[in-house]
Formats: sequence, C-alpha cells, structure tokens
Amino acid sequence: MIEDIRLMKGLNINAVRVGHYPHDPEWYELCNQYGLYVVNEANLETHGAGIEDNWIVNNSIWLAAHVNRARRLMERDKNHPSILFWSLGNEAGTGQNMQLVQ
Repeated sequence: MIEDIRLMKGLNINAVRVGHYPHDPEWYELCNQYGLYVVNEANLETHGAGIEDNWIVNNSIWLAAHVNRARRLMERDKNHPSILFWSLGNEAGTGQNMQLVQ
C-alpha cells in the first residue's frame, strides 16, 4: 500500500475514492500519514438489484440496512483527517432510504 501511495504522490495524484466497500483500516492511516485525500464510500451499491426503478432505496424494508451500513462506516472512520467527503454509495440510486440516512 505504501508503494501505491508513493507512486500516486509521485504522479501528483493527491486524492483517491475508495469505491463500493470500506477498505483496510491501515489504508486510511497511510493516507493520513502521506497526505492523500480520501472520498470514503459506504457499502450500499445496489446496481443490478432494483436500481432501474429505485426499488431498494424506496423500500422501507431496506432502510435499516442503509442506516446501519452508513453509520458503521462513519463510526469506524470518523477520526481520519484524510477523509474529506463521504458517499452513501455508488450505483445505489436515489430515494427515501438515502434521504433518511443521517
């Protein structure tokens, strides 16, 4: 991971989006240390499972899962200064469940 960060910094890449799933906690520590900015993303990817009609993000059955995953990510990573932005999910659609995650 250190070599990846050094390569990115050597190429003037100063930010990374960790897509789809939370990454190894060591990754965030290294980003803090080396000054690499992070867009952190919750595990709420739902493409291929009802995104076309926003079924999952508009179905209250899935609200607890949305809230749980977002809160776990926030609690785990809230003290990392390298994280500048938080994403609720990639390819997850829009709907009431996303709006209720706070």
